[in-house]
Amino acid sequence: MVKKVILDVDTGSDDAIAIMMAVLSGKLDVIGITVTWGNRPVEDCVKNTLKVLELVKKDIPVYQGCPQAMVRYLTRQRNAALDQDGISISIDGKEYTVHPKEFPLPEPKTKKQKEHACTFLMNAVKSSKEKVIMVAVGPLTNLGMALRMCPEMKENIEKIVIMGGGVHKGNITPCAEANFYHDPEAAKIVLESGIPCDVVPLNATHSAEISLDNAKTLEETEKEPAVFAAKLIRQRIEALDKMHAGNGYSDAIHDALAVASLLDESVIEEWKTNGFDIDINGGSGDGALIVDERNNQEIKFPVRFAMKANQKKFFELMKEILGK
Repeated sequence: MVKKVILDVDTGSDDAIAIMMAVLSGKLDVIGITVTWGNRPVEDCVKNTLKVLELVKKDIPVYQGCPQAMVRYLTRQRNAALDQDGISISIDGKEYTVHPKEFPLPEPKTKKQKEHACTFLMNAVKSSKEKVIMVAVGPLTNLGMALRMCPEMKENIEKIVIMGGGVHKGNITPCAEANFYHDPEAAKIVLESGIPCDVVPLNATHSAEISLDNAKTLEETEKEPAVFAAKLIRQRIEALDKMHAGNGYSDAIHDALAVASLLDESVIEEWKTNGFDIDINGGSGDGALIVDERNNQEIKFPVRFAMKANQKKFFELMKEILGK
């Protein structure tokens, strides 16, 4: 059965690949795409989303959402990790970036919807005749805000697939992953909502990194989505290498793995179900996912964490969908 899905994105490079995989898979009925801030300001993320949909010739409504976090920017001292953007570096006047401000694609003919993303989320979920699956691969601001405004919508959400967090692992700080760090209050609201959540953290995404050789294989299909994905993969790897934050050969395509886990559950080889918390206290652990691995702790919420993925299955699925 085709699953009814809403994507919530902050479209940078890995979001773009995730969107293409979702809408081209044939397994998902994507009824709307909501966009939040994150990799870039929300306006840039919206435009990149529209460009990607134009590339794959899909007419799916796009809704602009929240331009910043629910709470964290009210406390200035919480944002030390954001003194540098962490996604770009300029060398001899040339910018190398993980997430381009504007994708090198034709201008989109379609426009964003007038309705706010949070309003769309509430109305679409409540009015759906069947339960909806949310796939959220950016900061969880839109979904957290919608659940605060309309908590009863959770009764019509089958589950939420989330890219975020890291178990004993971080990227924007030593212990916090970017999506959860950018809006930890929203992450806490969503994960503690009682809705079943499949969280795909850094542990899983880095266990299934996509390489330059994989990018070459995608290019050899000569299909536009695959060629564009290869370009984004190469750009990510190069930028991270220039920032001394990567290995120069491969990188995690985080958001695409979250989508892949919904398309084929066998892509994830190991799940962990434990008690957890999200640090929202503003200290050195701010935004960290804290998984409680003590055996005697009660599990209060239906949340599981992907710990390991199958790289071969992930890439084959990517190639199959984007190289059709």
